[in-house]
Amino acid sequence: MKKTLLLFSVCIWAMLGLNAQTPKREFRGAWIASYFGIDWPNRNQTPAQQQAALLAILDHHKATGITTIFLQIRSQSDALYPSELEPWSNDLTGLQGRAPNPLWDPLAFAIEEAHKRGMELHAWINPYRAVGNAANLPNFAENHIAKRHPEWLISTGVLRTLDPGIPGVRDHINAVISDIVSRYDVDGIHFDDYFYPNAAFNDDATYAADPRGITDRADWRRDNVNLLVARINQTIKQIKPWVEFGISPSGIYRNSTDPSIGSATSGLQHYSQLYADSKKWLQEGWIDYLAPQVYWYIGQPGANYGIVTPWWNNNSFGRRIYIGLAGYKVNDPAQGVNWANPSQIPNQVRLNRSLANISGQAVYNTASLRSTTKLGFRDSLRLDFYSRPALQPTMPWIDAVAPDAATDLKVIKFGETHNLLKWKKPAAAGDELNRVRQFAIYRATSSSIDIESAENLIAITNQDETSFEDHSVEPDQTYYYLVTSLDRLHNESAPSNTATFQLPVIECPANQQSVLDENCSATVPDFTAGLPAQEDITYAQEPVAGTVVSGAGTTTITLRATDIGGNFSTCSFEWTRVDEIAPEIAGLQTDKTLLRVPNHKMNEVAVNYTVIDNCGPVTVSLAISSNEPVNGTGDGDTDPDWEIISNNLVKLRAERSGTGTGRIYTITVSATDAAGNQATATTEVRVPHSAASVASSEAAVMENNQPVGNWVKLLPNPTTTSFTLRLLGTGREQVELRMLDLNGRVIESRAGIADNATLQFGSNYRPGNYFVEIQRGKERLVLKLIKQ
Repeated sequence: MKKTLLLFSVCIWAMLGLNAQTPKREFRGAWIASYFGIDWPNRNQTPAQQQAALLAILDHHKATGITTIFLQIRSQSDALYPSELEPWSNDLTGLQGRAPNPLWDPLAFAIEEAHKRGMELHAWINPYRAVGNAANLPNFAENHIAKRHPEWLISTGVLRTLDPGIPGVRDHINAVISDIVSRYDVDGIHFDDYFYPNAAFNDDATYAADPRGITDRADWRRDNVNLLVARINQTIKQIKPWVEFGISPSGIYRNSTDPSIGSATSGLQHYSQLYADSKKWLQEGWIDYLAPQVYWYIGQPGANYGIVTPWWNNNSFGRRIYIGLAGYKVNDPAQGVNWANPSQIPNQVRLNRSLANISGQAVYNTASLRSTTKLGFRDSLRLDFYSRPALQPTMPWIDAVAPDAATDLKVIKFGETHNLLKWKKPAAAGDELNRVRQFAIYRATSSSIDIESAENLIAITNQDETSFEDHSVEPDQTYYYLVTSLDRLHNESAPSNTATFQLPVIECPANQQSVLDENCSATVPDFTAGLPAQEDITYAQEPVAGTVVSGAGTTTITLRATDIGGNFSTCSFEWTRVDEIAPEIAGLQTDKTLLRVPNHKMNEVAVNYTVIDNCGPVTVSLAISSNEPVNGTGDGDTDPDWEIISNNLVKLRAERSGTGTGRIYTITVSATDAAGNQATATTEVRVPHSAASVASSEAAVMENNQPVGNWVKLLPNPTTTSFTLRLLGTGREQVELRMLDLNGRVIESRAGIADNATLQFGSNYRPGNYFVEIQRGKERLVLKLIKQ
């Protein structure tokens, strides 16, 4: 016998060494026992304190790597939640039937908080236990099942359990489960190991009332339990097909040297002693998972973990097998030296992982995972076995359809601290089975990412959030990521796009041009306004929009795209400012407009004007032309008729031909700026043919105060005092005036006069003849004035 055990141990350790790495999918559970406050709640605490305590437990389990919670909500046919079928549990308030004050719903609270942390919550039900200790029965609520139906109870010592053979019992349990599944978003319904009691009891009356043709009492009892299990499964799946149904019986099905019957053990067998035919439940597909409580150490005589667990591996019948681990026994002196071995639980996990049909494990209980006296087995889970995430096992018999894939995955780098991933989830599914519940994050150092490798799975989101921060990055390392969608039964979608960090994309427009305004300046436009909107990207430009820049020239515009991690890209283009406004020539006039005596002599004429251009230097030139032939026949002189001394001084010959009304010199001023824009202005100087012609043809004499040209009236004329000039226009135009003596010299000028104004002048003129030159737009009048 010793040689056989030694050989078995060698085989086990060989398997452990080959199959200890983290699987991609693994069930990682923990029980939270509420019965008499084993783990939670403390009945002496306020609701707020109980809530805080539960949150601390959930956070602790999350940090350990636990992904599923079995929360005990019905330990003695009572309720850790508001129920119309059963009384409030005394585990919550200290008195059965008394509601918490203030009122709250521990089950709803636990579900919400577990889901926030990415954990499943299975409602743990004791289906048959009614009264843990009959001595407490007088304190039970009046609506408790033991008081309403004492005939449903089986008595075994101080324990009272519901009789599985009574149809009303099955109806009641089914109603309780139906109520829970209908009202709560539980992920599973979980039965523990309480079936028929493991002691002598009397159910003769029940058997006699409903034998159903079954002659063997043991088979009949098993059939009673089977009826409930099958019915509960049907009820759950009719209400919410995605809710799992699992049971955690004691660890040994049957003792037998024939593996087709049972395991090579000699411990308590739930098939024959508790009348729980777990193998049939698996074969019939009535449960989704079985979590046998293999609470023994490897090598334990009569109930060797190393024998029991492989037997379950070979009897899964296509359903999930999760092994219950006895965390509570670790370092307990009453359990013997084998439980003082800190490697006991780690070795059990290694063995589980070596077996193809063992999909994970659950630890009983929460207190053992929070204890500091358990040889650090929790740390071995947290830091080693559960240090990497794992997807939950799938249940293809419920649903094997994968959800749609996530899209538009992108990576944003935050310095050397972390990478931020963002993506878009698929459109909402029309039913709960296909709704995306979580996302799996994969990472590799090459663009080829194998999603079947657990090494590449770095995280699973808690819920359906569409972002993730990877804080496990190393400096200067390039990472590639992809994301998959997970539905609530953990079916995995096709991968999203593979993404790695990329600098923001920005594309500048072609070179741009703006026209300078009259002040020779231009405002920098907002060139970012034309860029496409990008999520998490902001744009900036330099120089900033709104900056006023003076003068023609070219400025380099730089656009910057910055993501929320501070990473940026730039592009540049040229912005050119062009001057399209010609210079302005203002106030062009000469000091002489008439060369009164045609004596063939050259006369200096000053040309006065102002050139305005805000954009820089201007080149000015003068040109002179005449309405008569010059330097030729007719004027009797071949000498030049004009000479340009400077841009402000010319010489004009007082000369005219023998015919016509006289000579008109046209002086043209041209101003050209650096951009080539040109402006011209002209003025005239006349050499009249004779004095009579000036009066008759060039100047209209006001007589009888009649208007000249329909818009000028001069009175009196002649005068001994002053002249009154009335302009009869509309007031919408302006007029310029110049008063000249007989030699053509300007003795007075006025500008900016409205063409409907009245003005006086000449009071200081000496007696003699004068001319007034009136210019309105292109209209020009010359009036002769007589001062007596």
